[in-house]
This record gives sequence, C-alpha cells and structure tokens, in this order.
Amino acid sequence: MLTITQTIKRLFMLFLLLFSFNGFAIEVYEFDDPILADRFKELTYELRCPKCQNQNLADSNSELSLDLKQIVYEKLKAGESDEEILLFMKHRYGEFILFNPEMSKSNALLWTGPIIFLMVFIIFFFRWYLKNREISDE
Repeated sequence: MLTITQTIKRLFMLFLLLFSFNGFAIEVYEFDDPILADRFKELTYELRCPKCQNQNLADSNSELSLDLKQIVYEKLKAGESDEEILLFMKHRYGEFILFNPEMSKSNALLWTGPIIFLMVFIIFFFRWYLKNREISDE
C-alpha cells in the first residue's frame, strides 16, 4: 500500500512527465520544391537568433527565432531571393543577425584583429627568443 507521500511523489512525476514533452515540439515547414527547402535550411543557418547567444535560427527554439523562421518561410514561398531575405533581416535587426558579417568600416577590426594579434605575438616571441638566446650563449 502506498503512503500519501509516495502517491504525491508519483503524481508529481507523472505531471512533470506529461508536460515536459511540450519542449520537444518541432516546427515543420513544408515545401513543394526541395530546392526551397534547402534554401530555407541554409538561410536559417546563416541567420543568428537575436535573443540567443551565438545560436542560429535553425538551432534555436525561442519565440523570436520561431517568428523569424516563419518570416523566412513566407518570403521564400513569396518568391524572394536569398539576398532580399538577408537584406530585409539585416535592415530590420542590424548586422548582428548575420553569422558571417560583411566587410565594412564599422567591423574592419573584427576582420583584421586576429591577423594583427598574430603578427604582434610573432614579433614579441622572436624578440623574446633572440634575447634568451643571447643570454644562453654568454
């Protein structure tokens, strides 16, 4: 015979089990043309979720990303090109929404920063190496 606490625990576990499957819901976007489906997949991988940290639309389940996926879906169905969709998203949400930002004056340091850092590191390393080599030769 079950005690009251065991019964409450079992009911609670059943409650959690029944309502946890809501998180596994998957949005399905149906396309008649497999090329449109591929374009949808590529676009949702190219676009970043503005709400999530470093997650693309394809991998995100936030409400905002679901809305953005719906917009991409509708624009593809309306016959818009990938460039038009990306331009629309960029104008609406800023360049942050693009996973591969375009080269511009405002983000030049983003593109050149790693190269500059590597060059500075190599210069300092060789200076350190030559200095230590001179000390060890004496």
